[in-house]
Amino acid sequence: MEKAALILEGGALRSFFTSAVLDYFLEKQMDFEYIHGVSAGTMAAMNYISKQKRRSADVNLHFLHDKRYIGFNNLIRNGGIFNLDFLFSPECYDYSPFDYKAYNESKQIFEITATNVLTGKADIFRKTDTDGQEEAVKASASMPLISDIRVVNHQPYLDGGIADSIPFRRAQELGYEKIVVVLTRDISYRKPENSRAMNRLVKFRYRDFPRFVQAFADRPQQYNRSLAEIERLEREGKIFVIRPQEPVSVSRVERDDKKLMALYEKGTEVIQNQFADLQKYLAQ
Repeated sequence: MEKAALILEGGALRSFFTSAVLDYFLEKQMDFEYIHGVSAGTMAAMNYISKQKRRSADVNLHFLHDKRYIGFNNLIRNGGIFNLDFLFSPECYDYSPFDYKAYNESKQIFEITATNVLTGKADIFRKTDTDGQEEAVKASASMPLISDIRVVNHQPYLDGGIADSIPFRRAQELGYEKIVVVLTRDISYRKPENSRAMNRLVKFRYRDFPRFVQAFADRPQQYNRSLAEIERLEREGKIFVIRPQEPVSVSRVERDDKKLMALYEKGTEVIQNQFADLQKYLAQ
């Protein structure tokens, strides 16, 4: 097992890129001691830890046009366009069972970031915190405005990416000297400022949670600062970054199977090309 940290950005269905990278790690039997996922990155991480190659991509593709999983009707029925409960349902597991035994027996450390709606800050859940673990995964992936607030351990949560989209600093705090970051945007990407209309909508929708409203408004600047720091550390050889090599046209709620599989194939190509360099970085 590599004594290194693996940080997984979210991005909803852009996580097909992440899934390809993780599947390649499984193929090469590359296990990281510490894994930290945000939003869709948490779900990809679960299948990596349970060592179920291609499960993330297969499940998403199989149910992509299933209204029980994705659809605006879920906003009324289940509180979000993505019915995250469905991914943990008997119907989903009948198609592709999740290997809880392998997941629970894994020695890998797995942490999840979700945004506390009361404080506007990132809260961290660990795999050993069995109470509400699946709810923490769902909370981390619950996008504002199109998802209901999730309650975990009596606290309200939404998308972990609001407070900390790329939690590489957590790995630094834990003392990891080798940190691998998987991003779902290319190097040219910077998050644009929220529109005034968007900020007003969030302020109205979450009027009882002013700290969350502020965190949402601050997110673009926070995200771009994180990217700048990651790129600096990458240049210094302190962090290894795996990212798409060109702008990603896949949307968060992409319904085009071919575009999703093309992104998966791009992810495979990228990690194949970078794998030798990654091994050198980890061996230094």
